[in-house]
Amino acid sequence: MTTENSSQLTVQRSAIQVLADLTVEHPELPAAYITIRAPWQGEPSRLDLQLDTPTEFEQWRTALGIPSADVVLEPYGRGSWVTVHTVHEGISVTLSAHGILITQDMLTAPRTVDAVEVSA
Repeated sequence: MTTENSSQLTVQRSAIQVLADLTVEHPELPAAYITIRAPWQGEPSRLDLQLDTPTEFEQWRTALGIPSADVVLEPYGRGSWVTVHTVHEGISVTLSAHGILITQDMLTAPRTVDAVEVSA
């Protein structure tokens, strides 16, 4: 009898299976840069999927049924990326897309409902 330890590939089996299931359920989704992370500090294995464009990100977000309100815009320098986290079939999944150019006005615009109400 063998036992799993945290350095064996078998600890990632659930995340690998979720990814395989997604390829069957949604073969139309664009290819992604995929990282399957090993369990860490009691957290199970997880999937990180990086898409090339916001359009590809939206296709994945929609397929996984993630609300658009959960998407976070992460500004950096003159660009930004979008990211969202969800749990799909018991596995943590992170989607991201990079390379979204933003202006200084966009960067400093209000980002919360309260801020929009105050400036209106």
